[in-house]
Amino acid sequence: MTFRSLAFNNVLGKWRSYAAFFLSSVFSVAIFYMYAAFLAHPDVASGEWPAAAKVRQGMEIGEYVIILFSFLFMLYSGSAFLRTRQKELGLFSLFGMTRSQLRRLLVYENAVIAVLSTISGIFLGILFSKLFFMSLAALLGMADSIAFAVPPLAVGLTAGAFFVLFSAITAWTALRVGKTEIVDMLQASRRPRDELVYSPRLVPLAIVCLSLAYAMAFALRPANLDFLVLPILLTVLLGTYLVFTQWTLWLLNVLQNRPNIRYRGTNLIVLARLGYAVRDNARMLFIVSVLSAVILTVSSAFYMLGYAAPDDAFKERAALMRFIGLFIGLLFFIASGSMIYFRLFTELPEDRAQFRALRRIGMTKNELRKIVVTETAFLFYVPCLAGIAHSLVAMKALDRLLQTSYWAHSFVVIGIYLALQTLYFIVTCRNYMKKIVPGEGEPHENTV
Repeated sequence: MTFRSLAFNNVLGKWRSYAAFFLSSVFSVAIFYMYAAFLAHPDVASGEWPAAAKVRQGMEIGEYVIILFSFLFMLYSGSAFLRTRQKELGLFSLFGMTRSQLRRLLVYENAVIAVLSTISGIFLGILFSKLFFMSLAALLGMADSIAFAVPPLAVGLTAGAFFVLFSAITAWTALRVGKTEIVDMLQASRRPRDELVYSPRLVPLAIVCLSLAYAMAFALRPANLDFLVLPILLTVLLGTYLVFTQWTLWLLNVLQNRPNIRYRGTNLIVLARLGYAVRDNARMLFIVSVLSAVILTVSSAFYMLGYAAPDDAFKERAALMRFIGLFIGLLFFIASGSMIYFRLFTELPEDRAQFRALRRIGMTKNELRKIVVTETAFLFYVPCLAGIAHSLVAMKALDRLLQTSYWAHSFVVIGIYLALQTLYFIVTCRNYMKKIVPGEGEPHENTV
């Protein structure tokens, strides 16, 4: 078996873990292509449509946002993939693979994902570009629709940008391989979990930071806007990070120390698993909560501005920016859900072994389902609720800043977001339960 076929088989064999990352990458490529196709369209580039100049800058900024976000998302995903595959890489080393061969294997695997996602993303972008052009033409008030075109410059720019992006992530991943000893790789999944630890000093600091940030947000006025924006952003980020790394662990510890809560139903298992889930995934929960806040704040702001606009020209510009931001918001949403999906399915073998042990000591399938649903709901909705809280404060501050009364309109955006999040949760939870609960769904596949 060659390295290329081994890499390809590895990707296929772990497709359930790779699927969410792959789909997020495809969506990123597709959106980037559609923006690039509009900017490189012959009629737009030649200046034949003056109305297109209204959205050119927004499209260009959107492309930079997509590339930056995709880099950070892939960097996080690559690090998480590498961490969960320590045992597998250790076995390859034990069977005689050198460090350079391990790096080569990972390069081939990343190349498979890169080529498939780039080609699929460009194809998807081409497929939906006509609809994208038609929607833009309608928003710009153009009499004629934008003709369908596949600009070679857009294809080349998209392929080139993501080639550089994937190459950078692949190089970083390859450099990290080989820094861990074989014994440590093999024992990576067998190390006993440390006791859950939090700092009594940092727990109240999380609440202090968020309270201070919210107070400053409500104190925003045109005169102090430039002075307060950065402190608000920094204290919100610090407070949110401390909520997931310190305060949540403290809260779970408090609940575990109350016998009337701890020994009720399956709470003993649920609280213990949630504690380790939060401790091991605090950074992921922090990132998802920030992404949720960004999605909701930007979407709600454009939605509010559409109502608060004093004239038709401003309303049109707000509608155009909302349209451009819609796709980036969808990208953020899919990526945040993918991080949670990825966490669940990369730790599937370990979780399955724990649930089988619980089944052997007498737990019923309904009790196992309750544990799965509770833990999955926590991972999906807690960072989502944190993002909603940040967004509502930001929207209330914007409402006061603009001296308007359209704050309640942000609940429309929040409702749509919660509906989409719930749909994502149901699909993920159902798929995960089929794999984790003995006797549910299809037979279990073998994993390395």
